[in-house]
Amino acid sequence: MSALLLAVGIVVMAAVQACLPSLSWLGGLRVEFLPAVVVFVSLTLRRRPAIFCAIAAGLMQDSLSTAPFGITALAFGAVAILITSMRDVLDRELPWVIMGAGALTAAVSSLAACCLAGFSMGALAKLLALTMMSAIVAPILFFAMEYVRLQAKHA
Repeated sequence: MSALLLAVGIVVMAAVQACLPSLSWLGGLRVEFLPAVVVFVSLTLRRRPAIFCAIAAGLMQDSLSTAPFGITALAFGAVAILITSMRDVLDRELPWVIMGAGALTAAVSSLAACCLAGFSMGALAKLLALTMMSAIVAPILFFAMEYVRLQAKHA
């Protein structure tokens, strides 16, 4: 997979994520696409490029959000290390594996932000809602990114 395609994909996903309206009925949360990107690169690429892409996605998310800069990059990098270490036992074709990895990625980044901003019942409820949304979105985006990767390979 070319580095240019990955960079464009990360920027496009971050831009779409930032442009989406917040869901007022969920306390102002937005659907996050970058955890699915981290899952995809962690299950597809070798370890070093996957970690680099995960950190780049985290920095992109931090630059477009109110989170402390670098905290999401650190969380995404840690998740990429964990997923690439477990890649031999994870079947990337199974939707529940992708859902679990997407939920893990969102939960770790949200917990990292909560460690700096503070915990509350509202924050934990938002963390749970964001984790569930990321688990639902991850397989859809994963298979879309896999389609793009296969089309780029054949072009």
